Amino acid sequence: MRTNLCVLILLLSSAANVFAADIKEMHDRRQRAAAAFPDGILFVHAHSSLDITADGFRQNPIFYYFTGLENTVGAVFAIEGKSGECWLFLPTHPPFVKSGLQPEVVPGVDAAKRLGVEHVVDWFELEGFLAQRADSPLRIYYADDPSAFDELPPNMLGQKADGAPLWVQVIRQKWPSLEVKEVGPRVNALMAVQSLEEVSSLRSAGKVTVSAWTARMRAIRPGVSQRSVEAAVETACWNAGAHGSSFWPWAMAGENAVFPRPFTSLARYDHLNVTMRPGDLVRLDVGCEWSHYVGDLGRTVPVSGHYSDDQRETWNIFVAAYHAGVGVLRDGVTVDQVFDAWRAELLRHRATAKTRLAQHAIDSWSKRENVPFWQVHLTNLVVAFPTEPLRARTTINFEPIAAIDGQGFFLEDMYLITKDGAELLTVGVPYSVEEIEAAMR
Repeated sequence: MRTNLCVLILLLSSAANVFAADIKEMHDRRQRAAAAFPDGILFVHAHSSLDITADGFRQNPIFYYFTGLENTVGAVFAIEGKSGECWLFLPTHPPFVKSGLQPEVVPGVDAAKRLGVEHVVDWFELEGFLAQRADSPLRIYYADDPSAFDELPPNMLGQKADGAPLWVQVIRQKWPSLEVKEVGPRVNALMAVQSLEEVSSLRSAGKVTVSAWTARMRAIRPGVSQRSVEAAVETACWNAGAHGSSFWPWAMAGENAVFPRPFTSLARYDHLNVTMRPGDLVRLDVGCEWSHYVGDLGRTVPVSGHYSDDQRETWNIFVAAYHAGVGVLRDGVTVDQVFDAWRAELLRHRATAKTRLAQHAIDSWSKRENVPFWQVHLTNLVVAFPTEPLRARTTINFEPIAAIDGQGFFLEDMYLITKDGAELLTVGVPYSVEEIEAAMR
């Protein structure tokens, strides 16, 4: 039954066989990559595993960015810097072919024309491709998954083992003359400045994320579990027209909302599930996916539907500092400049702060070392840290993350950086204590 269901899902997902971006845009992306790595070859590997528990196959975002192929499993894509030519190496026996699955693309001239790729071949040709180039001073570039664990201990992979995935280790061992280098941040920088089509997808991602966040904020109340709120968010993303969530939601309550504890949930079967208690604050961090692009939005909300007096003052000061940071977002600004604006606004409230919590928060958060998770990050097909300064047509999330006296505070929106400022892509979400409390009624 499960096998038949999996085959049916794969058949349906590949039937349309539509590529998200046109050939010219893909060509431009590849040529920028070739220019960035003129002394070597950039290799990108498609995802190679199928997950029956997932809502659908999720492609490696970098592979998708350079190929437009969302349903091709296990393939290897190569961009040669010197010639600017590209090779797509396709597995000889893709999964479920014997059950009737039609692969998204097959080797040959027709596929090469459709994709605008010079060479679309069987992956048995990869060995000859590398062997022909092994005697030249050539670098192999790849972008690793920063969240992946090593698959084997280093003493089984040789002296050069540095966390590279096994497919890279095999290339390194078979052709030791080839220099291998991880370039994830450089590839992320190439992807950061977006086309008009990408910006449109991110605007849609932001809009549906707002809908899901707003609809499910009211699911938070004493006595409910974090998981029930997370499941409600997932449903809300689908109901809003998105392709589910772009990451599993965080509805982290109480001590679970204090960083870095939320990261622990990623390696926990229960996802740190707890029952929400009166008086706790909740990190409600939500993102819906639109055409592979990531939505991301969050606020700190009270389980009881209202903040305590010290939480009220502290949150409103936090929001004021947030808006001061937003006020300096624009092309050419650095993350340090954003922090300086945020910090200056915090300190402006120090003389008038009444509660001990707010006073303690200002004194602590105004020192950068006390807010190590305070961040600005890129948001497109992937989430990554930006190359500075920020550039126009880049989508970022401004995400101050802080904690004080065992309570987590966090606020996050999506912004499109422009020449003169930043366009808010997650419009309509409350900020102040009064707005959030009213929205939760």
